[in-house]
Amino acid sequence: MLAYIYRLIRDFEQQHGMYPNILFLNRDHSEHLKASFSENYSMHDITGFLQVELVLDQDSMHPHVAWVHSAQKKIAS
Repeated sequence: MLAYIYRLIRDFEQQHGMYPNILFLNRDHSEHLKASFSENYSMHDITGFLQVELVLDQDSMHPHVAWVHSAQKKIAS
């Protein structure tokens, strides 16, 4: 899952010229992502590592990323 998220981030950055700041996952995806890290990592640590805010969306069939202006302000604070 981590490699897939990296590809999403890289492709978004190449296409839009900016790094995404939001990652949309459903609960199953978030558990798979968490399993990519040691058990000492929290989701807060993981999203900090990826430099994104996490949005859990049960209707999300596939993980996806976006850039949202209000989230950028929150991250920079």
